[in-house]
Amino acid sequence: MEKRSQCIHAEHSGFSGLGELLSKANLNGVSKSLTSLAEDAHCQACKIPGRNLWLCLHSKCYRILCGEAHKDHSSDHFQDCNNHCLHLNLNTFRIWCYKCEGEMFPLNNDPVINQNLLTLFSKENVQSDHLPRVKCETQGIVGLQNLGNTCYLNAALQALSNVPPMTQYFLECMPLTDQDKEIKRTSLAKAYRNLIQNMWSEHPPPTIAPTSVLYAVKLVFQMFRGFQQHDSQEFLRCFMDQLHEELKEPILDAREREALSENNQSDEDSEQSESESYLTCDSGVSDDEGSSQSGTNATYRSGRRKRTRSSSDSEFSDALDRSPSPRNTSVEVSNSSSLKFRSIVSDVFDGQILSSVECLTCNLISNRMETFQDLSLPIPSRDQLHVIHQSVPQTWSQSEDESVKQGWISWMWSYVWGWFWGPNGRLNDCLSAFFSADELKGDNMYSCEKCKKLRNGIKFSTIEVLPEVLTIHLKRFRHEPMFSSKISSHISFPIRGLDMKPWLSRDCSSKITIYDLIAVIVHHGTAGGGHYTCYALNEPSSQWIEFDDSSARPVSIETVANCQAYVLFYQKRRSNEMADFRRHIANLTQQELDAQSNGGLLQFYISSRWFCKFKTFAEPGSIHNQDFLCPHGGVQPLKIERLEEVCIPVSAVVWEALHTRFGGGPACNRLFRCPICQQKQEVMDKRRREELDTFLELQRDFQNEKSSVPIYAIAMNWFRKWENFVKNRDTPLPGPIENLPITILRNGNRVLRPSSDFAQLSAALWHLFHSHYGGGPEVIIRS
Repeated sequence: MEKRSQCIHAEHSGFSGLGELLSKANLNGVSKSLTSLAEDAHCQACKIPGRNLWLCLHSKCYRILCGEAHKDHSSDHFQDCNNHCLHLNLNTFRIWCYKCEGEMFPLNNDPVINQNLLTLFSKENVQSDHLPRVKCETQGIVGLQNLGNTCYLNAALQALSNVPPMTQYFLECMPLTDQDKEIKRTSLAKAYRNLIQNMWSEHPPPTIAPTSVLYAVKLVFQMFRGFQQHDSQEFLRCFMDQLHEELKEPILDAREREALSENNQSDEDSEQSESESYLTCDSGVSDDEGSSQSGTNATYRSGRRKRTRSSSDSEFSDALDRSPSPRNTSVEVSNSSSLKFRSIVSDVFDGQILSSVECLTCNLISNRMETFQDLSLPIPSRDQLHVIHQSVPQTWSQSEDESVKQGWISWMWSYVWGWFWGPNGRLNDCLSAFFSADELKGDNMYSCEKCKKLRNGIKFSTIEVLPEVLTIHLKRFRHEPMFSSKISSHISFPIRGLDMKPWLSRDCSSKITIYDLIAVIVHHGTAGGGHYTCYALNEPSSQWIEFDDSSARPVSIETVANCQAYVLFYQKRRSNEMADFRRHIANLTQQELDAQSNGGLLQFYISSRWFCKFKTFAEPGSIHNQDFLCPHGGVQPLKIERLEEVCIPVSAVVWEALHTRFGGGPACNRLFRCPICQQKQEVMDKRRREELDTFLELQRDFQNEKSSVPIYAIAMNWFRKWENFVKNRDTPLPGPIENLPITILRNGNRVLRPSSDFAQLSAALWHLFHSHYGGGPEVIIRS
């Protein structure tokens, strides 16, 4: 599909033609050839030469400034001169509009740009032979500059950049107008989208400085402020949690949506369901920080919340052979609201685990379904490896490539290394340790619902739903009260053919169980300090690339297989049958375009988001047109103005082929604005305006000292949710006030926690929030 833009700022640039540009450039000491201009230019603010420079296209300006690869003086120039919004990249000859915050396509822009600006893109000026050549000729092979101990961030971003479903979404499906413009400029999703578009452009620069991503991360997560080294896997959790928060959309069927729209109270429960979107499953065989010994508590972590489950602190050898008896089963239902959310992050990375506990007295089995974003696997000790190898069948342990054959010298070195630094193992051993049964006894006894007493039990878990991309974290770090250490054992892992079938439940809905490696994050060094790099499979070139900050170089598959893996990314294998079906759909589409007269009389519409999944997922699932349709069959009010972004037209033949194979829907062959949803949206918009106007008025009184004591405290975490609600039309209600995190219990009373993240409010402001949303507790700073 040919890319188009709707930039209205081109006419205001006052660009008078190529002659004026070259004349102005000559005054700045640059030759009069456009090609030479790109080759010889330097930043007029910092004098840095290079190819990633930007030319301001505003009349009488034409300053040449550096981009994100250096000090980003082009962005500073726009901040100082707001009308100077169109900048031309002298490396790729592409135009970026700062006001639209997107690329402007001069030959496919609506409205049509002036003829003077079009002269820049005539054949003699943009002919491929005249374009400056860059060292990096392949999309996605771009280094990221280290901005001060940010190798943890660079490695994580490179791994995510080479996850095809994620990258495809940010290149094609993430909205560029309307709704997206209302998101604040420091949005992490917007910063990451711009980074991905630069990394995967047709002529990417050799290196890019991820300044805007780092700034957006630091703005949300205080722990990443400063220049300290951080854990790359912990950064991944926070990063993807925030992406989900910014991109999430509610999932409701028609009946649930209708019920929620009539009952405002149910909106307040939305926050409870958000926390279910991200859980990281940590094994019960090891402690939370990567110890190979059993801990008393293993955590389920979700970016901003933690959930715990008990685990046995005894050896698990006796439990491995015990299988629960499914005679009595009770399903534990979580207290979550009917309002749930999904985003591209949850679509790609979310799976489900079925955790079960069997009472050894009455044989009752209690089940609980839990969503996970990644699996944190323990590294088994020598004794545990012996138990696993004796108890678990080895028929599945060999992968297709089983990676690389070692010579006797490598084998001897591995043996000596394992003797001093811990035994070498396989990824399958770590998975077996994670999914092994744990005995619950002693201080860890299980409270049986049927016996109404504490009983001995067995805890075990299986995978109910496999994610499209399986993220595996090897728990290499142990943190004790007095010291920290790293488990440096080599864990071999399959490059191709990781089969998850041995750990699936009987009712697993996933048909494809084979995974292939697409990226791996490596930690070099010790627990006290080290360095992160990333190996990733570049899909366009089908070549493994080592990303080490600014360096990006091809490596052999043997190098990848022998690395000390820390975080592994596996994607479901895309079958040949699915590839053939995609080609069949492409042929049908082309045939309809070539012979319009033979097509049907009806035109259908499919969600752009789902169609992106169809192109990149091994299992795209059923068609989900609820992405842009309301319960009444019309287009959602916030998406009616950007239909080209949220849905794509297909012929009746293509729709029938897709619907027959995948099901879902609903079928849509008419796009109209729903009057019912539009009226409800207007009511909600009125509420946003009233709350914001009242807040601003009361805040002015508070700043002018017109309001008297008492002064209240409110958690900034909740206030940001309310601020997003009143500023962004697509954001749900913030829910009840959550002041508990900023308080501590002292003498039976809740008082303000020192160094907590809070804001001061007048009594009028507090009553404004409390009357609308309830919650608490009430925290008075000064009375």
